[in-house]
Amino acid sequence: MDNRAIAAMLDEIADMLEVLGDNPFKVRAYRRLAAYVDHLDTELREIHARGGLGDIPGVGKALRAKLEEMLETGDLAYYRRLRERVPPGVLEMLAIPGLGPRKVGLIYSQTGISSLDELYRAAQEKRLRQIPGLGGKTEFNIKKGIDMLRSLGREVTLGTALPRALQLRDYLAEMPQVEAVEIVGSIRRGKPLVGDVDLLVASSDEAAVREKVRKYRRVLEVDREGPGYIHGRLELGLEFEVIVVAPGDFYRSLLLCTGSRAHREKMVEAMRGVDLRGVDSEQAIYQRLAMQYVPPELREDRGEIERAREGTLPSLVTVEDLRGDLHVHTDWSDGGSNLREMAEAARARGYRYLAVTDHSQSLAVSRGLDVERLRSQVEEIRALNREWTDFRLLTGIEVDILRDGSLDLPDEVLAGLDVVIASIHSHFRLSREEQTARLEAAIRNPHVDIIGHLTGRLLVRRPGYEVDVDRVLRLAREHRTALEINAHPDRLDIDEETARRACQAGVRVAICSDAHHRADLDLVSYGVLSARRGWVGRSDVLNAMELDELLAYLGTSGGDAG
Repeated sequence: MDNRAIAAMLDEIADMLEVLGDNPFKVRAYRRLAAYVDHLDTELREIHARGGLGDIPGVGKALRAKLEEMLETGDLAYYRRLRERVPPGVLEMLAIPGLGPRKVGLIYSQTGISSLDELYRAAQEKRLRQIPGLGGKTEFNIKKGIDMLRSLGREVTLGTALPRALQLRDYLAEMPQVEAVEIVGSIRRGKPLVGDVDLLVASSDEAAVREKVRKYRRVLEVDREGPGYIHGRLELGLEFEVIVVAPGDFYRSLLLCTGSRAHREKMVEAMRGVDLRGVDSEQAIYQRLAMQYVPPELREDRGEIERAREGTLPSLVTVEDLRGDLHVHTDWSDGGSNLREMAEAARARGYRYLAVTDHSQSLAVSRGLDVERLRSQVEEIRALNREWTDFRLLTGIEVDILRDGSLDLPDEVLAGLDVVIASIHSHFRLSREEQTARLEAAIRNPHVDIIGHLTGRLLVRRPGYEVDVDRVLRLAREHRTALEINAHPDRLDIDEETARRACQAGVRVAICSDAHHRADLDLVSYGVLSARRGWVGRSDVLNAMELDELLAYLGTSGGDAG
């Protein structure tokens, strides 16, 4: 088991214990350990080999024994015993937005309901409001949440699918019979939600490739295969297909296996009668078609083929274009790394700056900063900045937009910060008009530089609240306020369509990781993929600016909070 699998099992144990009403201290111990393991830079098996499991914070004899069992057997008897006590359908209820383990446990203990279908019927029949501690509002939200889950089908986030696609790609790339292997389909296009993992392999020995796939330890089952392909399910039930072609057909197949159906149909028509023998890249194919190269993220039939024929496709932003990150959290609020750790991780990436934007005071669950704590953090940032000549920590805050559109900290405090992100973290069920008015009030505040995760969506878990995007864009352009592309793969908010409209309207975007740990800085790559799908170029991106240019644009010389 790798760290991700161990962390997932520990989290599920915590969920089951909470559903069963077990000791809350025990539940928290499993959750803390799951978070620790998930953020480790080193695999637990390596720590175990050095005899270091006992050095993990909060791990006593009992937890260490469970970690050892997972690492040595790939399983855990304690986990299996809990699974016998908590029906699978009860665990499925945890996916309903806003319905945590405690409420699920209450419903299960009071009613015996053990499936989403039973729960939906109970909500329809208004039986859930009879349970002490619930009510009509919870009942309505449960029904609405199940409707949303059913509409999502079997799709998972890009952040879930891409790492698994990369693992399978690298596994097959080790074969001497494989001349080339690439991820294709919706993952290569960077879609935020994907239904399966598709890989294309160039090999003259497809039987060997299929045999290798069958032996892959993360394959749960192979349900069908034949000449040129093998199909099945990976862990989490994620479908996969590996397509095998002769080496000479690889690049033509790569192009055709990447685009959407509509894009592919147009490309097949364009290639009809064109001699593609001897091509050694996708770029060479486009060249023979007298077309500009179309990056994979654009292959959706949204005008890219016509623009490619004209040679007018934009130069899209890349990860290398980014000079810094403008939205990260530290252990001053709900982050897992301290200021120095975050700064050094950013420097190691080659960044010139990093804005520290911990939560503000009203978000108590995240230990948000009040005025005095923010001033103390600014002092620590100033001290750290004296150590570097090649890098700058920028002072900042992710300030809450309150229900009435006012901000969670006084203007005189915000005025002294380098970067102010204003975000909605509460009252998600207000009307479209009310939410838009909240955002407009924040944009009008002269100290707000960026609107964070505009619609508040959590992919697969929570739909975004409704916003009049046209009104937001008009006002953002007027006030030179940027919109964030939150790179966390659970968000990717703003979405690609809004990003494209923003750039067309002259509104800059900020591609930010929303990192809560130094390792999370790498999440920015998902934001770049989403930006590229929105036709975003380097000049459209706030944090592609050099430090001096950025500070001049923001109208600050840096870090003097109130």
